[in-house]
Amino acid sequence: MTGHAARFITGLAMASVLAGCSSSPASRAALACEEAAKERAEGKMLSVDLKALEQSMVNEGEDVLRLQAPVTLDTGLQTQYTQTLDCRVKVTDGELHVVRVTFVF
Repeated sequence: MTGHAARFITGLAMASVLAGCSSSPASRAALACEEAAKERAEGKMLSVDLKALEQSMVNEGEDVLRLQAPVTLDTGLQTQYTQTLDCRVKVTDGELHVVRVTFVF
């Protein structure tokens, strides 16, 4: 399976999870941020504390949510390191759209 096909299937799975779940906006936003972070990490192993990401959520106005939490990259390897995941999610008609994902040193 090519990288594009794997991302497409992962995206479909994520969309079905988000659409079918009655979870809070914070947990839905955290899941969307985690998925976007995994795509941005370009194949590196990544671990993020979803609870911490959820609890960090603040409304920045104009339907934009900001979430931040520690993220561990290269999880389990000797090169493992931690940064801060900074994510912004736009809410439009109940749909979540990740508009920015940044790894902060």
